Amino acid sequence: MNILIFLGPAGSGKGTQAQYLKEHFDFVHLSTGDLLRQEVSSGSKLGQEVQSVIRAGNLVSDDIILSIIKEQLLILKDRKNSKGIVFDGFPRTIEQAKAFDIMLNSLGLSLNKLVYFDLSLDASLSRISGRQIDSRNNLVYHKDTNPAPKEAEPFLVSRDDDNVEKVKHRFQVYQTETSPLITHYHDQLLRIDCMKSIKDIHSLFDELVQSFHISV
Repeated sequence: MNILIFLGPAGSGKGTQAQYLKEHFDFVHLSTGDLLRQEVSSGSKLGQEVQSVIRAGNLVSDDIILSIIKEQLLILKDRKNSKGIVFDGFPRTIEQAKAFDIMLNSLGLSLNKLVYFDLSLDASLSRISGRQIDSRNNLVYHKDTNPAPKEAEPFLVSRDDDNVEKVKHRFQVYQTETSPLITHYHDQLLRIDCMKSIKDIHSLFDELVQSFHISV
């Protein structure tokens, strides 16, 4: 099982590239936000606990997030048609990373690469201002650089937190909390210049996946 972590600020293209790996190489894209929502929707005991925490306006604890992720790893570990997993939005802190490393080791798994999407604050703001999301499937588009197909236009929405002040705040949080992960995972680091074209970045992922001995 090939495992990737995507790390980068808002608008850096993590979702676009995760979708590319999903469509072309059968990778599974795991977003912590989506996993938490799925757990709540399932009505499980854990899901009820998550819902209670969120309704109280609190952050979901690392223990809960790790429990949900471990459950997913156990499901996917032996799935033959799954070539790998992309973790998007996890880990966010060194504490989460250390716990994740221990979990992977206990399951006989290891991280292949931390893919760092390198993008400046100005570029992040520019990209977020044009970001559009297909509400049917969460595919991400940009009105200038990656426009949605005509049939998707009636379903396009913008995120509530895609505004200048919130993007600046998220960028600062990213810098202080998650950028140290680059040092933690320096041996597995792959740095991506997000100013390259989407097509060029696709090519970089083609090369990466081929190094895992997965056919294109």
